[in-house]
Amino acid sequence: MNSRHSITAHIATLERLTPQVMRLFLQPHRAFAYQPGQYLDILHEGEARSFSLACAPRNDGLLELHIRRIPGNPFTDHVFEELAAGDTLSISGPFGAFALQPPSGRRRLFVAGGTGFAPIKSFLETLLVPAAQASAPSLYWGARTLEDLYLHETVLDWQRKHGLHYVPVLSHAGEEPDRPCRSGLVHEAVLADVADFGDCEVYVSGPPPMVTAAREAFLRRGLDAAHFHTETY
Repeated sequence: MNSRHSITAHIATLERLTPQVMRLFLQPHRAFAYQPGQYLDILHEGEARSFSLACAPRNDGLLELHIRRIPGNPFTDHVFEELAAGDTLSISGPFGAFALQPPSGRRRLFVAGGTGFAPIKSFLETLLVPAAQASAPSLYWGARTLEDLYLHETVLDWQRKHGLHYVPVLSHAGEEPDRPCRSGLVHEAVLADVADFGDCEVYVSGPPPMVTAAREAFLRRGLDAAHFHTETY
């Protein structure tokens, strides 16, 4: 599609995954072709709001978004308080160059913070199928509390079925006995496990301070800058 023009899409479903995270499935009214890792804009009251696409392209054409409520933000208030299934939104895109790199024999390492998990989810859905697996990737997902890992059970299912190496990291909570998590910052958990990043392909998505801290630390630990991938918008 021409990314400069908007199209309409209706809301197929809304699901409040936590009090602060809403999952939307949108049905565009014409074809919306994109690559995992890209994002779209929702046009609302004259402003464009950018959200990563949170699923690999689907046969039914649905687009998945994860929207975190931001205190005092009129658009996210609108999503949580006013939108309903069947409502129509104006969207444009796709945008962005955050993309899976061709297989190279490097270890694929994914690092997400909060709803930065959205584009990472689209990558993992692409990789975690038998035909695409050379070796299982690793996911480190950081959040404040276990509740903030809003699709934790989904990722655990990927771990059981596909051998995904999954490390949940919590910065503001203790462990639950049946669901152990690391404590601290997510990029520091990665550093504790990876002595040398020289053979890694790293994908990072989350708050800008987290992305910056991860990039600086991983480069010091041997990662080539060409193999660090992120998205900013």
